Amino acid sequence: MKWTTVARLVRLVLTSPLALGFVLISRLVRPFVTIRFGALKSDRIGHFVLETELMLQEQLAGITPRPSRSIDLYYAPQPISNTQVERMWARVIRLLPRWLMVPTFKINSLFPDADRHRIKTATSTCLDVLNLLDRTKSILSFTPEEEKEGRALLESLGVGSAPYVCVIVRDETYYQKALPNQDLSYHSFRNCDIDTYVDGLEALADQGLHVLRMGAIVGKPLRSSHPRLIDYANSNLRSAFGDVYLGANCKFCISDGLGFYAIPAAFRRPNAYVNYSPFHMFYSSRSSDLGVSKVFADVRTGRVLPMRELANYDISNLTRTERLESAGLCVVDNTSQEIKELLLEMNARLDGTWVSDPIDEELQRSFWSRFLEAIGPDGRALHGEIRARFGADYLRAHREWIA
Repeated sequence: MKWTTVARLVRLVLTSPLALGFVLISRLVRPFVTIRFGALKSDRIGHFVLETELMLQEQLAGITPRPSRSIDLYYAPQPISNTQVERMWARVIRLLPRWLMVPTFKINSLFPDADRHRIKTATSTCLDVLNLLDRTKSILSFTPEEEKEGRALLESLGVGSAPYVCVIVRDETYYQKALPNQDLSYHSFRNCDIDTYVDGLEALADQGLHVLRMGAIVGKPLRSSHPRLIDYANSNLRSAFGDVYLGANCKFCISDGLGFYAIPAAFRRPNAYVNYSPFHMFYSSRSSDLGVSKVFADVRTGRVLPMRELANYDISNLTRTERLESAGLCVVDNTSQEIKELLLEMNARLDGTWVSDPIDEELQRSFWSRFLEAIGPDGRALHGEIRARFGADYLRAHREWIA
């Protein structure tokens, strides 16, 4: 048994009597005030940022109302995916020490009335099924000192006050090194190759944007000689604070659905999705978002399956690599050209220079209709009002896919 495990057990034994007293006091004072306990999902950045944001927004909107007289107490279990996010949440909610809250949370769950003292989580983790992000303001904010630090970081990166975008690309390296005790290989079908993004990123840079490659731990460097492409992930300027500040202030973020997308989303910045996967979870709730996804193909023939056939495969349950393989399917990444087209469309839409084709609205309607059919009732439960758009160039070029 590792020393850290022994230390945790000893600490749990020593603090449990105090935690038990805390839980008992919460019952005694309930006629006057309800004390509730909540655990944040802090080991994954997407959940730590956006699931917490949506949980609090649902409380403010009265969707999951608080008791009329209540005190909510939270804690962030280890490992902490981003210490800056932890500091920022501590300014908004009551974050108590883990040594007290871990045994308190466990002991509370042993009582028959545990639910009355447990804070409800968001309706659907990070998925904004109630379209709250489009009609609310961000809960998180930076202090004046942090704003000053962030501007200094942009100067050091050579960006200054110029517009920039962030790009995050999923590979297995982060999970292997940051979460070595968790086997996340079942999500290997979500991995992407940064090399296929370079043409699109350079095209954005040619339009005057700086491009910052994000990531705490990445497998490959960003290979480009373009002066406005910056491999921040592999620089000595990378920090937990920088990750949050840069994601919160970018013109838009390029993501494959990896958790970093939650930072710009929480600060109401647009996301441009490429290689999005899992398909049935395509982030559809924000009117500012645009994207294209990986598609399904028959492993034996390599034939890309048209969307009308996807309903035959229970797509919403193909969330593990081995399940895809058992179904005889694989996913196909977006090509370099498809990525480039999507990124240029996003930038043009934000600049107000995008020129629509007369067929575009019909293609959007056809795609989303097929999408909702394909993902089935389990998948549809993850979507509220559809507000995002699928890439126009992709749909124009692949009309047979949604026919």
